[in-house]
Amino acid sequence: MPDPRTRCPVCEGTDVHDDDARWRSGDPERDWPMARCAACRTVFVHPVPDAATLAAAYPDDFYGVRRRDTERIEEWFLSRRLRMTGAVSGCRVLDVGSGDGKFLRRCITAGAASVTGVEPSPGGRSATTALGIDVVDDIGDLEPDAVFDVITLWHTFEHVADPRRLAADVVGRLAPGSRLVVAVPNVESFEAERFGGDWFHLDLPRHLVFPPADALRALFEDLGLHHVRTARFSVEYDPFGLLQSSLNRIGRRHNALYHRVKRKRPLRSYDRRGRVEVVAELATLPVTGPVSVMAAAGLAARRRTGTYTSLFAAGTGAA
Repeated sequence: MPDPRTRCPVCEGTDVHDDDARWRSGDPERDWPMARCAACRTVFVHPVPDAATLAAAYPDDFYGVRRRDTERIEEWFLSRRLRMTGAVSGCRVLDVGSGDGKFLRRCITAGAASVTGVEPSPGGRSATTALGIDVVDDIGDLEPDAVFDVITLWHTFEHVADPRRLAADVVGRLAPGSRLVVAVPNVESFEAERFGGDWFHLDLPRHLVFPPADALRALFEDLGLHHVRTARFSVEYDPFGLLQSSLNRIGRRHNALYHRVKRKRPLRSYDRRGRVEVVAELATLPVTGPVSVMAAAGLAARRRTGTYTSLFAAGTGAA
């Protein structure tokens, strides 16, 4: 059981319960102690792994290998992100958890006045710097008076142990009339409930906190922002997440398709059975891909997709 003094990292509620059984995968390397807040229904890792464990969870190839055969798809996904963010022409853009800097590069081509990244991983910072984009380790390393017209957190919020502090830091960097976009795994999704420890977006121990959409909304509204809308379907995340979760559940190597596509893991690194499975998964993508898109779209109508993206505005006249 969690320590009775434990507080929810999102709402600070103290009615916190053990939630291990729901997320158990049977793999000791992927199973971590989990808790659930009875008040806001946030699920979180407790206690948080030590710094060395978390650092080891982000290898140099964490953001993948750039592949020419998927470059057009990646650019299309970035365009979709830009559409959700809204117009950035003439805007100062900050991407918190900027990864390899590709979204910020897309903002530059869309006419952003300036772009800045916040990325703690050395591999991500190196890739961003190589694009000629300014990047810092932590949001606190920005100039004290630096504010932005658009701030994005593309699947960053779930990676931090103290999301309330991150939220306050981000809101403190918003200029009047600015916009904030936050994309997060949906812990109340069909995938989370159906697949548990095999859920693709669980990704322990990198993901530390999973707030439901209304808990995230309450947190940022308490900090003075206006909730504009929450999108329940991401063509970038939801179809693939549903497909990979399904493959995980039926006994395939955990996230094998993801590692092959994203990180270009060579087939020779798998054993014989693994190679057969990965090749079969790739070969059936022309069928399983469209089916996953349709299934994810159906879940979106029920607000049960594996991720959600919330847009907030600061002050009047934003968004």
